[in-house]
Amino acid sequence: MKRIIQVGLAATSLVFGASLLHPFGPVKQERLDVASFTSAGAPPEITHLVERACQNCHSERTEWPWYSYVAPMSWMIENDVSSARTHMNLSHWQDYTVEKRIDLLTRIAVEVRNRKMPLPKYVKVHSEARLSTEEVQQLYSWAHSERKRLKTADTKGKYSTD
Repeated sequence: MKRIIQVGLAATSLVFGASLLHPFGPVKQERLDVASFTSAGAPPEITHLVERACQNCHSERTEWPWYSYVAPMSWMIENDVSSARTHMNLSHWQDYTVEKRIDLLTRIAVEVRNRKMPLPKYVKVHSEARLSTEEVQQLYSWAHSERKRLKTADTKGKYSTD
């Protein structure tokens, strides 16, 4: 019995100690309380979809579930969020160049339409992020039209004689 208690305490100490390690940096400390996608000028229904299905990984407004604080699960989740933010961070949409926004909109359209985003493994645990066929079409259409608008505005800006 004494041995079981010792092993249990050792395992608990190991899990607790490992939970203090953050191999992907201070991902959880990066937090913005302002709306992450407002600078995109998207219609409210698109903003709502993006906030519901994308911002948890692709912004600094991540809602961290309790199990994201327990190693080794925390490492996997922090890695996923860190990686997602390097691909696109909606909290910094306004900081991207027009060319970068156009590229991101292209990727959003393709990945959402092909059901690669949100990640299937994420949707299994977070059903609220699941997009209906209609929502996929809405995001695709918006990304396509916004990309077109940005290209037109960028071309006018480059060749303006004002």
